[in-house]
Amino acid sequence: MASLTERLADVIKRKRQRDRFTQSDLGARIGASGSYISALEAATTSPRISDIEGLATAFRTTGFDMICEAAKQDGYTFSASNRERDAFLSLYDSLSPENKQHARTYLLFLRELQDRPPQE
Repeated sequence: MASLTERLADVIKRKRQRDRFTQSDLGARIGASGSYISALEAATTSPRISDIEGLATAFRTTGFDMICEAAKQDGYTFSASNRERDAFLSLYDSLSPENKQHARTYLLFLRELQDRPPQE
C-alpha cells in the first residue's frame, strides 16, 4: 500500500499537469525550486505544511482537501480523459453560481443536440 507521501506526490503531480504548470512554474508560485517539486512528485521528500498550503492556493483548493484526497484508499487512474475531466471541473469550480447555472444549461442543450437523430 502506498504511503501518504506517495499518494500526496500523485495528487501534486496530477493537479500540476491538470493546470499545465511546469515544475519550475509551480515551484516559483510557492517560493521553491523546480527540483523541490520534482522531489515531491517522486515522493523522495515530504512537503512541509506551509508548502502544502502554498500548493493548495496554486491549485485553488485547500491543504486539508489535498491531504484528504491523498488519504483516500482508492487509487486514481492517470489518463488523458481524466486529465481533461479534471481540467474541466477545475474551470467549472471557479465559476460564480450564476455562471455555473449557465454552464449546466448549455451542457444539457449540447447533450440534447447530440441525442437527436440526424436530420436529412
